[in-house]
Amino acid sequence: MKIFKMAMRFYVVLILLFISNNVKAQLVTNGSFENAKVGPVSSTDVKGWVIEVNAGITPAPVIEIVDDTVHDGKQALKVTVNAAGTNPWDIQVVADSIPVEPGGTYNYSVWAKCEKPGGQAVLSVGNYAFSEYGAIRPANLTTTWKKYTMQFKISDNQTIIRGPIHFSIAADVGNTIYIDNLQITDVNAGKKPVYVEAESGILGSNFTVKQDNGSNTTYVTAANNSAAFVPGDSNHVATYKVTFPDSGHYNLFARLRVGPNAYDDDSFFYGQGFGAKDDTAGADWVFINGLASAGFTDTSAFVTGVGTAGTEIWKWVNLTQDATQFPTFSFSVTLDSLTKTFQIGTREDGLDIDKLAFGKADLFYTVNALDKGLVGSTSTTIDSSKYYQGPQLAQGADKFLGNVKSTYGNNNFANYWNQITPGNEGKWGSVASSQDTTKWNWTGLDTLYNYAQKHNLIFKDHTLIWGAQQPSWISSLDSASQAKYIETWFRMVGKRYPKIDLVDVVNEPLYGHNPPDGGNGRANYKNALGGNGSTGWDWVIKSFELARKYLPNTKLLINDYGIINDNASTTSYLYIINLLKDRGLIDGIGVQGHRFALENADTTTLKNNLNKLGATGLPVYITELDLGNLGNSGNANDTQQLTLYRKIFPILWKNPAVKGITLWGYVEGEMWQTTCFLVRSDGTWRPAMTWLANYIKDNLTDVNETALALPYNFELEQNYPNPFN
Repeated sequence: MKIFKMAMRFYVVLILLFISNNVKAQLVTNGSFENAKVGPVSSTDVKGWVIEVNAGITPAPVIEIVDDTVHDGKQALKVTVNAAGTNPWDIQVVADSIPVEPGGTYNYSVWAKCEKPGGQAVLSVGNYAFSEYGAIRPANLTTTWKKYTMQFKISDNQTIIRGPIHFSIAADVGNTIYIDNLQITDVNAGKKPVYVEAESGILGSNFTVKQDNGSNTTYVTAANNSAAFVPGDSNHVATYKVTFPDSGHYNLFARLRVGPNAYDDDSFFYGQGFGAKDDTAGADWVFINGLASAGFTDTSAFVTGVGTAGTEIWKWVNLTQDATQFPTFSFSVTLDSLTKTFQIGTREDGLDIDKLAFGKADLFYTVNALDKGLVGSTSTTIDSSKYYQGPQLAQGADKFLGNVKSTYGNNNFANYWNQITPGNEGKWGSVASSQDTTKWNWTGLDTLYNYAQKHNLIFKDHTLIWGAQQPSWISSLDSASQAKYIETWFRMVGKRYPKIDLVDVVNEPLYGHNPPDGGNGRANYKNALGGNGSTGWDWVIKSFELARKYLPNTKLLINDYGIINDNASTTSYLYIINLLKDRGLIDGIGVQGHRFALENADTTTLKNNLNKLGATGLPVYITELDLGNLGNSGNANDTQQLTLYRKIFPILWKNPAVKGITLWGYVEGEMWQTTCFLVRSDGTWRPAMTWLANYIKDNLTDVNETALALPYNFELEQNYPNPFN
């Protein structure tokens, strides 16, 4: 998959770090006991807590802050019960002065364990008149950490409440109990967007703040274009912080306006993950392009996927799900680090940015919700009556017909396709935003892998090694450290996903494509894999050796673009393939099928090069297929798309070496090549989709085009190319 295929234009980088005015989600002060000294405590020694022990209890309990037995952070509360009183609350620790709103609903959670089996505690929450809103009575503890949860509602007019935990229980005598990470949060905490006004940064001299009097909008635009591909100096930098209201994964949205020059006013960058980025490292930045035809303006529209809004209007764009360049990942926020640094960069001076917003990745936000700061929805509640109900298009075929899928978007994928490939979720850069492997974010890949298992779909992972969309930190390490992390990446993928059917081990290795060699902003770790070496491709061979070691039951593929339309590329590709084949390291050949390589290709060249690949004896898989308008320009043209499908698809499907085809999207507004969708946003089919479904139904088995056979029907098609097919 490509980040972009358009000629790079000039840009100016704007870096904004944000301040949020959202209320903090965690309402308990010092819920993890981090703000306290290690050792015995009593009374009000622990900030945010009151410790109460009945003087008549003898021997008295020992209550202390410890750092050797914790669940979260570095400290926890330890209570050793030596005797019990008459009432459970004769020994209690109370989370004090918790702010709430009358009528509000809240979630309660706490982690606890005991040293010996049989320990108990009473977990409660109530007002200062000792009326309870909720309780777990008793909480039966285990010798391992366990999370206890409940939900409660403020049924009176109180605005300050308390959360007592009782230990004066006969079952606890002679036992020790640990408590950690008490949280009380509003049920809507974090569900509203976290906003950043673009002009609120301390802007460098290259930025201009302007006022749109018509809409009363203050926005930021670049003063001019730049020939550089990195920020370069402090004139292009402004720094702030954003404090998130809750932990979790967030998508990034922007309210912006594309200028009158359309595709010359519609690109910019944002930081690949949180943290201050290297001004000179292209791998630290995500490139967003094609905004001239993206975004949403209808107040009821959900801002998911690309959208189709035009230029010179204010609109919302989901940058994390902007399939014009495909998303990289959602932004991960942890409880121990709610304040983050974030950066964006403008590329063209005609792009105006009003504000940015972070919204929970598991929620859906309409334009109205983003405009007004409303809670996101748990679903898009789309009427599915028009959506295709099956069967899968390639059901009964001896090769698969699959598609790419992200964690967002359409929910009837398995009705169409019998194979699935992650869009970005399988890329190392999407998973590993940190060098700390315990913080790697597998959520997106887990979701798609589990979806494949649930629906019995062939799962092809994409991708293990690629020069683009890699961890921003990997290039700065020495080769030995890089090699260690690369092997860890392979090992963790193999262990976590043992039922991967196929995997793109190396993506786009050819010279001038996207090897991890540090060129043109790519990640730079090729030498850690052996570099060119004696074969010229030792780094590819090493990648496949690692894949064979850690994914022994998975078919290993190589994948690249611009192959079968070009004789020289096919020859170069075959050289690498044969090196791998001679070593028993490769199980299949991936050939990308993007429109820019196929739409003007000579059909004889396509057939001949497919046959050359097939002559290796390895199965061929067409990956990332999309066909639409020539040049992907203008409004979607049904006739042009249908003509291209009729011209190209049979060549691919009928070749006996081709054992599967994976399309690169199919739903309007969810594709990086915006005119190539097959299904409209309302679920209805374009003519090419109708033709494709019928064609597959009529051609379920391999057809060897070299076999002699009499034609059984005749069809005169549109004259493309001249004089006719």
